[in-house]
Amino acid sequence: MTIPHSLPGEDGLPPEILQDVVQLFKALGDPTRAQLVYLLTFREYSVNELSENVTASVSAVSHHLSKLRAIRLVKTRRDGKHIFYSIDDSHVGALFKEALYHLEHVHNNLPDQTLVTNYLQQNQSPSET
Repeated sequence: MTIPHSLPGEDGLPPEILQDVVQLFKALGDPTRAQLVYLLTFREYSVNELSENVTASVSAVSHHLSKLRAIRLVKTRRDGKHIFYSIDDSHVGALFKEALYHLEHVHNNLPDQTLVTNYLQQNQSPSET
């Protein structure tokens, strides 16, 4: 399946892609899963370490991680008897980072950075160009 990197406009997203997007946001809609993804953007963790960090049982954390693995937000690495979890790729971390930037703008009533950049470019003095 080819995923468009830019939004297709008024035609909307194909239903199968839209369903995948909804599943991704549903997975991140759970506070424990969101916290797990956030922690995993920094380094890999074992289930026990994650359990301590999110103050949930190992069983509950394992259940959440299996849901995140099913939609490829996280991946595993085995080292002997131990399994370590990390984010699946850099897009996952970037997605979370963008959500945090958005919240910073919302909570601090900041303008969209593209609006600021466009304004500054339009209002440069001739000597600056």
